[in-house]
Amino acid sequence: MRGYSQFSLLVLWGLLTAAFRVQMVKKELTAIINQTVVLGCNFTVTEELSFENILVTWQRVESNEVVHSYYYGKDQFSEQDAQYSNRTSLFPEEFKTGNASLRLEGVNTKDIGKYQCYVSNTAGNDKGIISVTSAAYYSEPVLTIRQKLLGTILMFESSGYPKADISWYNGGNLVASFLSNCSYCQAADGLYTVRSTMEINVTGRSSTYTFVLRNAAVNQTISRTLKLLVGEDSSLKPNPPLDCSRMLSFILVALLVIIVLPMILHQLKYMKRKKIKYIIADST
Repeated sequence: MRGYSQFSLLVLWGLLTAAFRVQMVKKELTAIINQTVVLGCNFTVTEELSFENILVTWQRVESNEVVHSYYYGKDQFSEQDAQYSNRTSLFPEEFKTGNASLRLEGVNTKDIGKYQCYVSNTAGNDKGIISVTSAAYYSEPVLTIRQKLLGTILMFESSGYPKADISWYNGGNLVASFLSNCSYCQAADGLYTVRSTMEINVTGRSSTYTFVLRNAAVNQTISRTLKLLVGEDSSLKPNPPLDCSRMLSFILVALLVIIVLPMILHQLKYMKRKKIKYIIADST
C-alpha cells in the first residue's frame, strides 16, 4: 500500500511537471542599438500555483553569464554579470499571468547572442532559448561635392549597424563597383560609419546619379538622387578646355592694339601740330 502511494505521488508529480511549460514569444529577435528591448518569455499558470517560491533566471547560453535572477521574492543583483548592471528588469507583478519576460536597456553590439529563460516553481520547471541580434537604423546621408578640373566627386556618409549594402546607379543602370569606393569605420559604440564616393568624368551632357543604401537587418532602404547639370548655369560644370585658335586671335588683337594704337595717336598729334603751324604762318 505504501509503495502504491509513492507511485501515485510520482505519477502526480510527473503530470504536473509535464503540464508546466516555458515558451518564448519569439525564437529570434533584432534589438535596436541604444534602445530598450523586451525578450518575451511565458510560463504555464494554474490556479493552484504559488508564487512565493518562484525562481526566474536569465542567462547567456554561450558563457552562462547571469543576465538577471529573481528568487526569494526579489531580484538577486549580486548574481548578475557586471555588463548588465542597471540595465535589466523583470515584471514581478505579471508573474500571475505567466510573464517572465526580460527588459534590457541600452542595447549594444556585445548583447548579440543566445539567452536562456529558466522558470521554476511548485508546478515544475522548464526553460526556453531566444537568439538576439542587434542593428541600428542608418542616419540621413550627408552629401559632399568636390569639383575637379574635368569631373566631380560625390561622397555620401552615414552611420548605422551592421554593415550596409551600397549601390550607385547612373539613370537606371547599376554602376560597376570598381567605379565607386566604399569604406567602413567602426566606432567605440559598435556603429559603422560608411563613406561611399563616386568620381564622375563629365562628358558634356547632363546625367542622373542615385545612391542607394540597404540595411537588411531592419529592412531599411535609403535612396538619394542627384542630377548633374552640364551648362552655363551649372555650378558643377567643369572649366572648358582652351581653344588654341581663339587664344592666338586674342594675342594678335592684343599686339595690334599695343603696337599700332600708339602709332596712330602719334600721327594724329603730328597732324594737329602741323595744322596749327600753317594757321600761324597765314596770319603773319
